[in-house]
Amino acid sequence: MKFNVDSDDLKEALESLQVKGKHLTNSGFSPSNFGTVFYAKLEDNQLSLYNGEPTFMVKITIGVEEGEDGDFVADSSLIIPYLKSFDGQITATIGDYLCISNGRKNANIPKHVSHPHEEALSRLISITSHITYEVQPQTLFAFSNSNFEGAFTLNQVDFQNCIKNCELVKSGIYELNYHNNELVISTSLNTTNSYNETLTPVFTLGESATLDFSSPLYSFFKKDQLLNFYVRDECPVLIVANDRMILKAPHVGGN
Repeated sequence: MKFNVDSDDLKEALESLQVKGKHLTNSGFSPSNFGTVFYAKLEDNQLSLYNGEPTFMVKITIGVEEGEDGDFVADSSLIIPYLKSFDGQITATIGDYLCISNGRKNANIPKHVSHPHEEALSRLISITSHITYEVQPQTLFAFSNSNFEGAFTLNQVDFQNCIKNCELVKSGIYELNYHNNELVISTSLNTTNSYNETLTPVFTLGESATLDFSSPLYSFFKKDQLLNFYVRDECPVLIVANDRMILKAPHVGGN
C-alpha cells in the first residue's frame, strides 16, 4: 500500500479522529479523547480513516495521489509528531511497518495488528457504507432495519457554540429536540443549573425527533463546515459533512 498526501491534511484528520474535548466517562465529565488507534483503507485514491467502538464511529475521507490500494491499523500518537515537521507532500508506504517520507526526511513507524474494537468498527463501516454527503439533505438514509425520519443542517460554529455553553452545566448529556423545523438543544444538572438554546437550521427535512447524546461531537468537524444531522426518536444520531461522518448511539439512562 502506498500513497502521496499533504502532511497537514493527514495531520488534521488524525487529530480530528481523536474527538478531543469534554467526555462523560466512568470518572465523570472531564477532558478526554476517543483514542488514538485508527483503521485506514485506501481505494481509488480515496483514503478513508476510521475510529470506533460499539456505540460510536467517526470517518474522514482524504483524496490522495498515486495510490496503491490496501489497508492498515496504526496509532496516530506515533505519526502526528512526525507530520508536524514534514511540510508539504509526503509519501506513505505501508509494508511490515509504516514509512513516511518527504524526500529528505524518512520515518519508520510500527503498525498495529488490529483495531481494539475491530469487530464493532467493521459492522458500523458496513451499515454506513451507502451514506453520502448531500449539500441539502434530500435522503433519509436507512440505518440497520429502519430509516432516519428527520434531517436538518447546522453550521459547525453554531453547533459548537451551543454545546460549549451546554458544557458549562457539566452534566455531559445533551437533549436534541427537532420539531416543526426548529431545533432546541438543552442540558440540565438539576432544577437550578440548566441551559437550552434554540437554533434555526439552514435546511430541514422530514419528521420530528428527540434524543439524548453525549461527547463533544463538534470538535470532530472543521470550523464553518455545514453539518447534516439525521435523526429518529431514541436512535443514533448521524452527522455528515463533505469529508467526514459521525454515528453516535443515543445516551440512555438519564442524568
